[in-house]
Parts: sequence; C-alpha cells; structure tokens
Amino acid sequence: MLRDLYPLAVNAGIPATEYWDMTLDEITIQSAAIKKQHQDALKERAVMDHRLSQLLAFAFNEPNKMPSVDKMYGFLNDATTKKEIAEPTPEWKKDQAEFIKQALAIKQINNAKRAQGGE
Repeated sequence: MLRDLYPLAVNAGIPATEYWDMTLDEITIQSAAIKKQHQDALKERAVMDHRLSQLLAFAFNEPNKMPSVDKMYGFLNDATTKKEIAEPTPEWKKDQAEFIKQALAIKQINNAKRAQGGE
C-alpha cells in the first residue's frame, strides 16, 4: 500500500527522503497541509491579480483618481504603522520637548512681569 502511494505523495510535495520514515497518518496530514498551502497561495495571487487589474483600469481610464499603493494594498500600510509604533521616542526628542516647555514657562513669567510693570 505504501509503495502505491509513494508516487502520489512525492507528486503532492512530500520529500522522497522523508516519505519512508512517515506513518500513513503523517503522510495524509502532510499531503492535506501542502494542498491547503497551495490553495492559500492561489487565493492570495488571485486577490493580488484583481487589485493589479483595478490599478491598471485606473491608470488607463482615470489616472488622476488612481488610489495610492498603500490604500490599494492595505498590508503595506499596516507594516509601516507597526514599525512606527515599535520605534521608541529618541532621548533627544524628549529633552527637546522639556526645553520647549521650560522656555514657554519662562516666557509667560516674563510677560506677566512686563504686564505688571515690574521691569
């Protein structure tokens, strides 16, 4: 039975070197997993092809209304957003914000003194 399944399993994507060490359950599970991965890749490609065709339609008919790449391919925008969130604020930016606060406080105090006629 395993000899009869060997060509089918190798054709399904199971490595020939690993086939003989696998049980029948492992072979069927691995075959199903490889089939699902292949179907997922086809679905992903179909979605990308459809989006590309939409962009081509915009480019040909109404180039001025063509959406941006980030809007059309939403996962690109998610990756940049996660990258921006992951980056902590540099120390010099924190120092700069603190100096600006202090400068504004001093300016307010000086303006208040001038208004009272203290200087």
